[in-house]
Amino acid sequence: MAIAKFVKILLILFCVAIYGYSAIDTSSGQTYNISVGTSMPLSIVWPFEVAVVGDLGEKGLRIGPKIGRGWRGEAGGEATYRFYIPQNGKYHIWAYALWFDECANAVFARIDDLDKAIVGNDPVYNRWHWVRGFDVCLEKGTHTLVLSNHSDHICLQKVLFTNSGYITPEDCSLVFSDIFYDGFDGCDRGNFASWQVISGDWSVQNPVERMCFVENALVGKSDDSSFIIHKGDDWAHYSLNMAVRSVVPESNDGSVSVCFGVKDAIHYLQLTWRHVQGTDRVRMELARKDAEAMEVLANFEVTWAADVWHQLELSLNPGRIVVRVDNAEPIATPVSCEVTGGIGLRLEGKVAAYFDDIHVRQISHGAI
Repeated sequence: MAIAKFVKILLILFCVAIYGYSAIDTSSGQTYNISVGTSMPLSIVWPFEVAVVGDLGEKGLRIGPKIGRGWRGEAGGEATYRFYIPQNGKYHIWAYALWFDECANAVFARIDDLDKAIVGNDPVYNRWHWVRGFDVCLEKGTHTLVLSNHSDHICLQKVLFTNSGYITPEDCSLVFSDIFYDGFDGCDRGNFASWQVISGDWSVQNPVERMCFVENALVGKSDDSSFIIHKGDDWAHYSLNMAVRSVVPESNDGSVSVCFGVKDAIHYLQLTWRHVQGTDRVRMELARKDAEAMEVLANFEVTWAADVWHQLELSLNPGRIVVRVDNAEPIATPVSCEVTGGIGLRLEGKVAAYFDDIHVRQISHGAI
């Protein structure tokens, strides 16, 4: 009886702890999941507050509506937590969140002395859901998590750290699991500030100027060359999916490219297309670029009406790159190298193009 009582006390203490973790043996090693409950911060600064936020009365972290916009440096506010990492490695951050609209869909997170980064900017509103944030390399031991004000009118119940790149939280019905997403919406125009403009004219635009820039698109214009990249040094085996609308260039030399496996401004792969004049088709070229030369890997034509939105997907599977335009049959190209790195967009010649809803998603081995 004494032992049972002692075990019961330990379980109670574990349940009320600020954090807890589990270890699961898998074929690729141990998977660690560290959960941080937001209802018991070590310290908290307004406009953050602990309140009943869940549908069943669960407590969590909250910022009320119309109490300042952290992305503009207004109002401030933060909540601090401690958590323990049981093994060195790269950890993926998830948050169980409730966003209310395009202007209230993100929070800043800072680990130890690292720069703060955005968790959120995803397009799921008025529903509790898990949203995948950024990745961070952590050493075994105790660490500090500081959540700070990005958007008002948001709620958070939990933050999860996992060293698995393939699992998703299991105790909810809705998961937004992109490694990276940019719809260029929200009051701070999505993640546009984290893109690096190498050259040319790039802007986020919408038809009507207002407080919330809903239904934005990234607009690229070029008279000679325009290039923009978003670094993701350890991204591998991912799919890149986006909406694209390209304007027919005034001359045949204009082209649009989607870049992937981007190391820097001179090392990347790219899918380039040029309109075939007088037709609803484009000629596509898959190539690898380095400091010395451009190596062409494949050429093919696809149906592509000018000045119309199309859905473009590239899947970077081991040993092959797969291209799919709209609902057409996928086109696979064998490659001998492993593709790792970020993404980019490139325009050559006199041409303009629009980009929206850019998703980078982890894919499992063997996916098409």
